[in-house]
This record gives sequence, structure tokens and C-alpha cells, in this order.
Amino acid sequence: MAPASHGLLGRIQQATDNAAHRFGPHTAEVEAFIVATAQLTPWQWRQVLATKRLVATVSKEGAGAPEGSRTIQAAIRSSEGRISEPLARAGEVLFDTLARKGEDKQVAAWQAMTALVHRSQLPALKFAVNYAPFATLVPLSGSDVLDPRTRRYIAALEQLPKEQLQMFARRWRISPGTSSALLQAVAKNREAKSEEAVALAALGMIPNHLSGDEGWAAVRTAVHGGRVLGAFGGLTATEITELWSPIEPVIPLSSLDEIAQEAPAAERVVTAVNNAIKTITRPPRSRAAVAPAIARGAAPYGPNHSEVAAFIKGVTDLSPIQWLRVLDRRKLVASVTREGAAEPAGVVRSILAAIEGTREMDTFTRSRAFVAVERAGFAIESRNGMNLEQVRQVLAPFEPSIVFEELNGGGFAHKVAALGRADWARVAAAAPQLGEEAIAPLVNAGTALIDFFGGRSDDEAVAAWHAVSALVHRQHLTPIKFAASYAPFASAIPVTNPRSLGAMVSRYVTAVGRLGASQCAALARPWQVEDDLSSVLARAIADGNSRSGEEAAALAAVVTVPMRMAGSGGWAAVKTAAFGGRVIAARTRLTGEQLETLWKPIQPAIPLSSLAAPAKAKR
Repeated sequence: MAPASHGLLGRIQQATDNAAHRFGPHTAEVEAFIVATAQLTPWQWRQVLATKRLVATVSKEGAGAPEGSRTIQAAIRSSEGRISEPLARAGEVLFDTLARKGEDKQVAAWQAMTALVHRSQLPALKFAVNYAPFATLVPLSGSDVLDPRTRRYIAALEQLPKEQLQMFARRWRISPGTSSALLQAVAKNREAKSEEAVALAALGMIPNHLSGDEGWAAVRTAVHGGRVLGAFGGLTATEITELWSPIEPVIPLSSLDEIAQEAPAAERVVTAVNNAIKTITRPPRSRAAVAPAIARGAAPYGPNHSEVAAFIKGVTDLSPIQWLRVLDRRKLVASVTREGAAEPAGVVRSILAAIEGTREMDTFTRSRAFVAVERAGFAIESRNGMNLEQVRQVLAPFEPSIVFEELNGGGFAHKVAALGRADWARVAAAAPQLGEEAIAPLVNAGTALIDFFGGRSDDEAVAAWHAVSALVHRQHLTPIKFAASYAPFASAIPVTNPRSLGAMVSRYVTAVGRLGASQCAALARPWQVEDDLSSVLARAIADGNSRSGEEAAALAAVVTVPMRMAGSGGWAAVKTAAFGGRVIAARTRLTGEQLETLWKPIQPAIPLSSLAAPAKAKR
């Protein structure tokens, strides 16, 4: 080979080596982390920040004045050498990637990435404190390849109630000789990731139960167990017994030696590598990707399957302008009704977290867990007429994982998001009895939209959840109740076929959509129908044929009337307009006299004669 060519190849090889180590020895992990943070949804960022606050309740990382993103970026650009060259290069890429994110998100990502760059130099617990907020969303390399004892230990930790975790917080002491033997064994097993994995699991779970010094002591004891398991092969039986003594009363060492069907080590390595490749190279999952998988079943969304499926497809395709219209109409509806406060954002986020957390479980368990979360969410967020003892009773299925007195950090929604499979099984077993067929369609609809909800603001998520819930339970809701929930989406994603209404009902719906202020005032006047005439109307609509007309009128009224009249007067006008839709849709089953009498409340605003077909012009 010619010297020139050899020199060129050498320079290419040198450039390749420099690129592979530009962020230090963990360059590949750092690059994957930066790419992953750029793809996090708003809901995932809320999980990150909530976990960060929870970790801060047991550690002292946030005790001092927080370092702002501008200060960090100034230090990166500085020539004083306070930040190492690999970290500075990684920081430049990270802040460029997250330039449009808030300062709290940038700082959280910077702290996690700093720990990742210095992973091999940091103690496991110090590393976990900084990386824990991202541990579930951006898993670490090596987290899939753990020895069986460590995996069983982590699984046992995640199921511990508060009382047993408090036992971890007790003081304990190991003899100097045994402690020295542990340090030597750890030094010989530097590549073991058991301690790191246990530290991340402990910081993700223990702050939900304990805080302050007590929580930190419990975390340190749990991490000590991970350290012992990582150095297991370099310790004698006597040393292991003494080192495990602080943990033995809670998690006996013998329980970790149970014979189980474990995948061979080579197979676990191959699986871990494949998962890492998918994590780095796979494009973000489509928000509507779950819908086709669910739609293969037989009417998973219940009797209104086709309408719900159309909504799921349509809501993911709405443009930003259409979303602005949806939110504006929701505010209009809220000005005459109280639907906006029916399910606060915290309740909706708790329900969605439950749907996400139970995705891999059977439908019966998911339905019972859904009901438990919905009841508890309402009790905690709204407190409508409930005293403290009643709230505790509603929250009973979640104990000991969630205790009412200790709700902090991200609130109930974040606590629900942190529950594991064993917790959900316990919640479902303690939940009240229910009819699965009534809840399962709503759970399936929520599952189909779970990725969509994660990428939306609270206002958008609540509006969409109200609408899809109303569609699923459409036949169980009164037309005006359905309209109040679905009206914001009525024009963007129609659910009523105008041709099925008939000419006269269509004219009435059009007239309702053109009401003026004086006409709304006329509809808002008090009125009453005699009992015998009310019975006649009830028999006329008993078969449900007039429901579509009443729904269409209610949808038109609940959007039009608030633009002319708000408050109780506006709601009275909406109810009168919806009543008119019921009467006009049932007109063929009424006599002329009955129709005119029932129409009296609407007559001053929309004369009955104006709905008749126009006369044909004579030649």
C-alpha cells in the first residue's frame, strides 16, 4: 500500500475513533439519550419532572439554589475548563436539540446526561439520583441483562408495602472486616450493573411511600442489597450472611434463589442488543398505531363502534386551526353548562395513566382498575360533598402503594402512573364489582388514543376524553347531555347524518343555528307542559326514532346559544331548543292540535309555519 494511501486511511480511522469517543467512553448511550429526549411527548416530560420532584424528597440534590440553563450554557462556552471537553460537546448538542423546551426540562436532561457521561466514575446511587427521572422512558444499556437474583430482588422491592420499607430505614452496621471484603469484591466486579439497576428501581418506588431522611435511609439499604448481589461471586457464605442481615427480615436471601424458568444468558444478551437497536433506530410510534390492533376485535368500542372508530381516526388528524375552534367551542359550552368541571384534568390524566399501566392485563382486571381510579380521582380532585374519611375509603384499594396523607410531588395522576403490574392486580382485586361490558368499550377507546393523549395539552386531552366517553355511552345519555360533551367536535367530526333527519327537522336545526339574541331570550322564558300532553309525547318518542333529531338540535343549540346568552338563561334556551327537536322529530305521531300546543314554547323564536316546505312558484 502506498504511503499516501496509508496516511489517508490512518486519518480516516483516527477521525472515526474520535467521533466514536467525542462524548467520552459512553458516547453511544449519550447520543441515544439526546435523540430520545427530543422525541418525548408533553405527558412524558410531565412524568420526568414529577419523578425528579419525588426523588428530591428523599435526596438532597435540590437543596441548594437550582442551576439555570443559561448558567450551564455559559459554563459550556467558557474557556476556564470547569466542564470537561466531552461533556461540553455533549451539552452543546443537547441544548441545541432542546432549544424550544422549558428551562426545567433542559436542566433535568442536562443533569441526567452529565451522569451518563461520567457513568463509570460515579457511585451507583449518585448516578441514579440524577438519571432516575428518565430511567423508565430512556432505559440504560445493560438494564436488560441482569442476573436472576437481581431481577427477583427488584421485583420483590416493587411489591413492598410502606411498613416493610420502614424496616429498611432502620440503622444497621457491618463489621469493618466484612465491609472491606465487600469493597474488594465490588472492585473486582466493576462491570456488574446490579447496584445501578437497584438504585434506579428504589428511587422510582420508595419516594411514593417515604420521604426525607427516612426515605433516603430506606433507599440506601435497598441499594446496599444490590451491591451485595453484584459482588456475590467474590464473597464467602459467612460474609454474605452478615452483609444481607439488614435486608433479611424483609426479603430473605433464600427467596431469591428459587428455581425459575430463566432464559439462557446468551439469549438475554441477544434480546437486550435487539431492544437497544430498536430504541436507537426505530422512528417514533404513530399516535394512532394502537387503533388498528384493537379494531380487529368484534366491536371493541361497544354498540357505537363505528362512530367511536371514526372519532379516533378523525381526532388524530385535526389541524391546529381546528383544535383552536374545538377549544373555543368548549369554552362557549362551559359558559352555559358545567361540563368543563365534570372531570378535572387531574382525573382524566389519572384515568389515562391507569389505561396505560394496565395495557398488558386482561380486560376484566383493566375494567375494575379503571373504576377504582375514576372514583378515587374524583374524590381527590373534586371533593364534591365528601369528607376526609370518605376519601380515605375510596382510596383504600390503592393502599399501601398510595396513601392519601402522603400524596405529594406530581399528585394522584403521577402516583397512578408509577404503579406496577402487581399493584394493579391488587387494586383490581379490591375494586368494587361492576359490569365489564359497560366499562370495557371505554377502556379500549382510551387505549387506542393513549399515545395521542400523551402528546396533547390538558385542555385538549380533557375535551377529547369527554367526547369519546360521550360517544361510547351515547345510548345511555340524554341527547342534551351527549351534546354538551360532544359539541366542540360536532362540526370537525360529525356523528349525525343530515339526510337521516328529514326535511322538516333539518330546517329546524338550521334555524337553531341562526338564532339571534332576541330569539334566545324568547326560548329562555319559563314554560310548562301539561301532564297528559307530556305523556302523549313520551309515548311518541318511546321507540327512539326521534333521538337523532333531538341530538342534532341540541348540538346546534349548545354552540349557538352561548354566543348570544350565557349563564342559566342560556342553559334554559338550550333546553327549550332541544325540546323543540324532540317535538318536531315526533310530529308524525302527534295530532295537529297536540303539535301546536307542544310547540308554544318555541313558537315566538321559530314559528312552526316557517318549517313547512316552500310553495312551488306557478308558471
